[in-house]
Amino acid sequence: MEELYGIMRDLLELEYNQQSLLHILNALEHTYRKIPQEEAALISNAAGYYLENLMKELRAAIARMDSYLAENAKKR
Repeated sequence: MEELYGIMRDLLELEYNQQSLLHILNALEHTYRKIPQEEAALISNAAGYYLENLMKELRAAIARMDSYLAENAKKR
């Protein structure tokens, strides 16, 4: 059960990080016309890198949950 709590903490942290990224992208959209093209490209690239890392963390959390559920299914 402790493993499930850890997985839930990871998923909640991922959700928080996704919301943070959404706020950044919304701010970028709002100020897009005010910033130089090069700076917008850098911000966009950083957001993409951040999103890739979030996806990796999500895949890892899902894999942990799958493993946990498969182990517990075998025990029953």
